[in-house]
Amino acid sequence: MTSTDQPVSGHTAPLSLLTLIDEIEHLSERDDHPSLQTVLDAFGPSGSLPVMILVAMIVVSPLSGIPLLSSTAGLTIAFIALQLAAGRRTPWLPKWVRTRSIPRDRLSAGLERLGPVARFLDRHSRPRLRFVSRPPLSQAVLLLCGLCGLAMPLLELIPFTSSLMALAVTCLGFSLLTRDGLWAVLAAIPVCSAGWLLVSLLT
Repeated sequence: MTSTDQPVSGHTAPLSLLTLIDEIEHLSERDDHPSLQTVLDAFGPSGSLPVMILVAMIVVSPLSGIPLLSSTAGLTIAFIALQLAAGRRTPWLPKWVRTRSIPRDRLSAGLERLGPVARFLDRHSRPRLRFVSRPPLSQAVLLLCGLCGLAMPLLELIPFTSSLMALAVTCLGFSLLTRDGLWAVLAAIPVCSAGWLLVSLLT
């Protein structure tokens, strides 16, 4: 854990993806079927953005193979992102989303696979294009996250497209978390890739 990151017990959002993964692994040790509500309670009001990133990263991982997980994750991303864009500090989530859980062993395995990705992103982030992480562009970034989330249930049956949308949300959310606007720009790559894949399959 870096010096700028605070533990979950302090209700302060983590400032790196590795710290986020470490904290989720710590939480999962207490529960055989950790739910989204458990994570939300642990992070408190400041954790909405990291929770959105975590949900997106889960869809990028092999856990995306769980039936309906991509759809549930996409709607969760949309709920959080659109409410944050509207200025709501603590987004409301329906009970069926908050109580959604993943078996601890599968969650731990998925998070372990995400470790190298998180390490790469953390290592290559620094304050750049900071205007992207400030209003009004930050609201536009959140709106794009919401649109990607809404698209995920529609794309779940098309291989890889939901994961590409989730990767875009990860990059967009990470850009806001770290004040590194370059990652918001790079999010266009998975979005365009998902669009190209969709067009290729439909034509």
